[in-house]
Amino acid sequence: MSNEEKGTNKREAFRSVLIAQSSLLLTMRYRLSQDLTCTAPAIWGLVYKFTCICYRSLDRIFDIVYWPVISLLLWGFTSTFVSTTSSFSGVMEFFLGGAVLWSLFWRAQTDVGTFILEDFWSRNIYNLFASPVTPLELFCAIGLIGLLRCVLSFIFLSLLAWFLYAFNILHVGGLAVAVFTTILLLFGWVIGIVISALIFRYGLRIQVLAWSVGFIIQPFSCVFYPLESMPRWVQVIAVTLPTTHVFEGLRHAIATGELAVRPLLTALGLTLVLLVAALLFFQYALMQAKKQGLLTRFEMA
Repeated sequence: MSNEEKGTNKREAFRSVLIAQSSLLLTMRYRLSQDLTCTAPAIWGLVYKFTCICYRSLDRIFDIVYWPVISLLLWGFTSTFVSTTSSFSGVMEFFLGGAVLWSLFWRAQTDVGTFILEDFWSRNIYNLFASPVTPLELFCAIGLIGLLRCVLSFIFLSLLAWFLYAFNILHVGGLAVAVFTTILLLFGWVIGIVISALIFRYGLRIQVLAWSVGFIIQPFSCVFYPLESMPRWVQVIAVTLPTTHVFEGLRHAIATGELAVRPLLTALGLTLVLLVAALLFFQYALMQAKKQGLLTRFEMA
């Protein structure tokens, strides 16, 4: 074979590789664009599905208030005792405000995981992702129904805290409450999406994470105590969590009546970045599950 023929073959091989890579990139771009589509009929169809799951299940209705009320009563009684034995002012407000706001994060985080698990438990996960429904539409629907459940839980807890302990969380300011709840809801959804991705990757053997991760995060979030009271190595972890900045901001607002804007904006920006990363991670986990045929295995599990 002459040198000219060898050169021609190399060029053809190089051209074939370029064509294959271009086709792969176009395919990935098309799939990504399809996965990022979001249509109102699909979202409202999923919202209707999750609504039916909620109002036809007594434990789903009961779940909106049961654990948050237990937490409120526990920390309410604790704060009442501490306030009678301590000269430090604002103890009850710190504890009750933390309990009410933490219930929002916990509710948002668990709702994402459990609504995804509903399709695993009912052997419907294969049918769900065989349909034209995209992950973005799925999480938009879960976010809407989860937001409604969070609002109902927040209103009920706020009224109960006012009735039992004469504590009104709106005294810290309407803007402050709006900022706190927004960050907590978004970060709760971030954790829920990551847990859902891990379930798609490793199966139902780790489904307990849907309920337990919130309790793992809580000690590092400074819900009921200031950041300065924690060991140095714990503070390093705590400052990376948006929840820490929210509860530090809550105590600052209660003590001074002012909103610490800069830390909260940092927490909001970090939460939005984590939300995008969580969605991409879920998309990767879903693609791997489809590639390895795990969706059909989940159906047979």
